[in-house]
Amino acid sequence: MLLMLLRSLSLFILLFLVAGCTAAKNHTEIVKNSYIKGIVTSISKVNSGYVYTIESTDTSNGKLTSAQGFSSKPCNVGDLVYARLNGAKFDYFAVLVTGFERVQEPAIIKKHHRTKQNLTVDSIPVVESIEF
Repeated sequence: MLLMLLRSLSLFILLFLVAGCTAAKNHTEIVKNSYIKGIVTSISKVNSGYVYTIESTDTSNGKLTSAQGFSSKPCNVGDLVYARLNGAKFDYFAVLVTGFERVQEPAIIKKHHRTKQNLTVDSIPVVESIEF
């Protein structure tokens, strides 16, 4: 009886240790990305550069939803940019599309220029016979 109790207790301790070790290995900390892809909404001129406010157009892969930071690279309001924010400064700042505007795509309208010359005439069969 005592032997069975010791076996079950040692098995329980072994399982507890294994579960604790595997749980510690699976613990990972999720760090939010400091990249942003968006449209420049406002610009402020400072001594050696510009302070940009950017609203995101793409938040996939943990990108920021909005950001404000300093960069020496010039661009205009409405430009689509991709940047990496490090503190209060943009380490990487690239203008993707100048004058980018977020508008919904219009519906595609196809115009067909049909004339009588383009029409084909299909004759209706008068008699049809089927043989087996």
